[in-house]
Amino acid sequence: MQGWAEGRTIATVDDLDTNSPPASKPGFSMNSTFDNQTKERVRLAVNIVDIIGGYSEVRRQGRNFVARCPFHDDRRPSMQINAERQSWKCWVCDVGGDVFSFVMQREGMSFPETLKFLADKVGIVIESTHSPGQQGSSSDKRDLYRALEWAVGEFRRYLSDDPGAQGAREYVESRGLESSVVESFALGFAPDSWSWLSDRAVASQISLDSLEKVGLLARGTNDTRYDRFRDRLIFPIFDPQSRPIALGGRILPGASVEAAKYINCSETRLYQKNQTLYGLNFAKDRIAKSRVAVVVEGYTDVMMAHQHGIDNAVACCGTALTENHIRLLKRYCDSVVLMLDGDEAGQKRTGEILELFLSESMDLRILTLPDQLDPCDYLLRYGGESMRELIPQAVDALEYKIRTTCQGFDPLLDTHRATAALDTVLSSLAKIPESSQSDSRIRLRIEQIVARLSRQFGIGQSQIKLRLSDLRKQSQRWTTRSEKPAPAPSSLEQAQSESSESSLDQVIEYRYGDLSQVELELIEILVLHTELVPMAIERIAPKHLSSSTALAIFQLYLDLELEGHALDFQSVLTATEDSTLKNTLVTLEQQAVVKAAKTAMDAHERLESLCERWAVSEDSDPVRAQRSALEDPLLDSQAQIDLLQSLIRQAQLKHGIEQP
Repeated sequence: MQGWAEGRTIATVDDLDTNSPPASKPGFSMNSTFDNQTKERVRLAVNIVDIIGGYSEVRRQGRNFVARCPFHDDRRPSMQINAERQSWKCWVCDVGGDVFSFVMQREGMSFPETLKFLADKVGIVIESTHSPGQQGSSSDKRDLYRALEWAVGEFRRYLSDDPGAQGAREYVESRGLESSVVESFALGFAPDSWSWLSDRAVASQISLDSLEKVGLLARGTNDTRYDRFRDRLIFPIFDPQSRPIALGGRILPGASVEAAKYINCSETRLYQKNQTLYGLNFAKDRIAKSRVAVVVEGYTDVMMAHQHGIDNAVACCGTALTENHIRLLKRYCDSVVLMLDGDEAGQKRTGEILELFLSESMDLRILTLPDQLDPCDYLLRYGGESMRELIPQAVDALEYKIRTTCQGFDPLLDTHRATAALDTVLSSLAKIPESSQSDSRIRLRIEQIVARLSRQFGIGQSQIKLRLSDLRKQSQRWTTRSEKPAPAPSSLEQAQSESSESSLDQVIEYRYGDLSQVELELIEILVLHTELVPMAIERIAPKHLSSSTALAIFQLYLDLELEGHALDFQSVLTATEDSTLKNTLVTLEQQAVVKAAKTAMDAHERLESLCERWAVSEDSDPVRAQRSALEDPLLDSQAQIDLLQSLIRQAQLKHGIEQP
């Protein structure tokens, strides 16, 4: 494809920017995991038109391209792709950026994951510090993916073609699963044999060590390997990029051996249960467009939901919903409908999950299915249309908790139980982080709940708020005692994982609307006139910029200048790992082009005017400050030379004299 590299370039862990500025540095968007050389190498090797074309149909429009935006229900091509700038923008969604931010948002990846994803596409290998073949190396991980992909294919073929899987095929048919869904989800079957998979692996030259590492083989008491999945229906578990990372196995009804109904692969380098959602690779597009995810309990629940057109359904893999699952979902949506079984156990789990959502400030709604049916059976009995009508009726989780907590007694009469119930509800409410309470919608919701509790329990709102404040303080003290410092990353993958969590937790959002008129003027000049960037850096102090967005962009230019890196728009866009800042930069660039066409004033004059505006006092003028510093008797000779050279350079820039 156009713009894609053919050779293989090695970028080692030494390319990690270990001296990157901390998150607290003014104007810096986030911790930088990779140096700009590594980012630039990947950016130059890919073509944004090819990448976006892999997701949506791209067509030429003049010098550029357009495509249907995958981030909303786009009826006409509203995404603009600038092939020269290697940027994209959808004005309907108000999202945009470069090739990295497109993949980050489309795939729900962190920046390090995206960098690795694109590097793999173009043959650039980003390796860890482990030697090849050693546990933890990139080559070892590729072997694990290869082994799993091979095994999934073997189990699929057995279910589809082998006479020994006739009982499994009949069971799948009896469950009402259509052949197209079975094929899409890659269902398979493992025969009742202790060595079927391992024997075929030897014949196919697949590493038994790799199969053991991904949990498909186990060792007996005499240290011999045996197949872990036997006489079971196989459910492959995929990551969001549709790569198999684990298997789940269900024993068929009427099996001769007593065994657990479901087993999953043990956790491996590819698979962590509390960070994996079954079906997310199929559901992520619909979840991102609708901004709602439906969480069910079982593999067949997910498959049946997708079969009936509810294609935003996912499930946990043999574990309860965790904080990591919620953070993963937050990459794609704002709201979750929890559709647990209608039995008592399902209802109990609902209360445990609520506090996790409150802690993450994410909207949770509860849908209780009638007749104690699980989602699969409900869909078979009533159909997809009936369930689609139920989903909007899901109850807000806090409202659900109030109902269930007060069930069976009158709070106005039974004061003892009412006090305990009120504390239970307020304890959940206290889990909402203090940072989230600045959101007007959350504040309004809390006020509404407090008013509702006041009416229901016959207690004044001021007393309820006082008790809520006490519970928040208790919760904060407990959180402080529980916090432990995180270990430093020992490998590339750990660095990627920590950066991913950091990006999920980040609360700063950079917006075009935050910029003042003078900040807009400055950054529009920098974006379009690279040759003027050194002048701006020399003569404008960051403290003059009031918005975090302007500070972040100006800091990017400062850091690139310090590194001796190119200062063109594409390089600045590549330098930041924050998708909201990328979007702001693209918006600025496009607005600057429009404005420049209507402005007669020379860009150098515009910048000179800004510099003079900010240099209104000796304290705020960098030139005067440097002149004053020269008078310091304690200044060593090298520092004096550096200051003099800086003053000469600023004078040259001011008068438009080109430097040799």
